[in-house]
Amino acid sequence: MMDELRDLYQEMLLDHHKRPRNFGKLENANRHADGHNPLCGDQVRIELSVDEGRVLEVRFTGRGCALCLGATSILTEVIDGQNLGALASLDQDAFLRELEWEVRPSRLRCALLPWMAFRRAAFGQTEWPD
Repeated sequence: MMDELRDLYQEMLLDHHKRPRNFGKLENANRHADGHNPLCGDQVRIELSVDEGRVLEVRFTGRGCALCLGATSILTEVIDGQNLGALASLDQDAFLRELEWEVRPSRLRCALLPWMAFRRAAFGQTEWPD
């Protein structure tokens, strides 16, 4: 049973990688941030259209591993239409739970790169958490 669940979650992440949601440039973006992992070469750009504290639209571009790009696609679905005040509490553990996949410590930067880029775009956060 556990193997079936793990495979199902892995399929969800791979589906987001193969068919990313919200991929492309956002012409009316009023906030954006880039994320880069020099260790593996992953790069993402998160673009937001925010009005009155709400994410009206989100898009991303980038290149990288399946984990990074799948996680970015999942992130865009999580934040689209949400209030920034509510999203301020989306910490790294909460985001990792959204992925529904156990990320090995050696791959945490791949999974968290889009989350960190979003935090930079939405809140100006520039430091990686400990």
